[in-house]
Amino acid sequence: MAPARARVSPLAKVGIAVVVLVVLGALFWRSLRSARSAPYTLSPETRGAWRLSIEMSSRPNDPVLVLTPPSGLARELFDQVFKRSMESLMAPETPGIPLVLQGELERAGSERITPDALLAMARQAGLEAATPTPRCLAHRRAPEPDARQQLYFVTFDSQAFKTFRWNLASRLGAKFEADFLSPALFIGTVQSQSHRWMPLEVDEAKDCIAPIVSSAEGSGS
Repeated sequence: MAPARARVSPLAKVGIAVVVLVVLGALFWRSLRSARSAPYTLSPETRGAWRLSIEMSSRPNDPVLVLTPPSGLARELFDQVFKRSMESLMAPETPGIPLVLQGELERAGSERITPDALLAMARQAGLEAATPTPRCLAHRRAPEPDARQQLYFVTFDSQAFKTFRWNLASRLGAKFEADFLSPALFIGTVQSQSHRWMPLEVDEAKDCIAPIVSSAEGSGS
């Protein structure tokens, strides 16, 4: 005679199913975090010259002067972020590092400096001569109740950026704050427009999620 099998109650079955789902969920999120923290790579084709450009701006948080990256740099990083994040990302129409915002000039007296003078100061500071060094791929999420709104961006080391902003503060006076902006390149946003995140002051300890390396230093995503 076959031994009787122990019966599992419906409640126990539900408990086992919940445990399995929790374990699978934990493994999924661990895998996702691991993928996000792996280095992002830039190919040799993205190592061209950076160029300055004047922008037509109307809103206070719109940039009036931008440092534009080599063709393909922002797209390469956008593609890698998209594959890893599984988010519906929107790329900026014209990616670039904002150097001055419209609102900053208005507060300091925009009539005191022309766009051409801004451009000349930026070139004198070396912004087109020195390539900014990427520090990390960063991520920021809006606070509740807008937590679905997110930003992915790259933060940079750029002495030329600091020099330009310091020189501009010296020219425009105390109403222009040299440390009001950080050198950052927006890669993609989720459920938000780029101007929602300006001005951006980077906190690398909180924002950075992964290093950025050249394809010669590491493998792709």
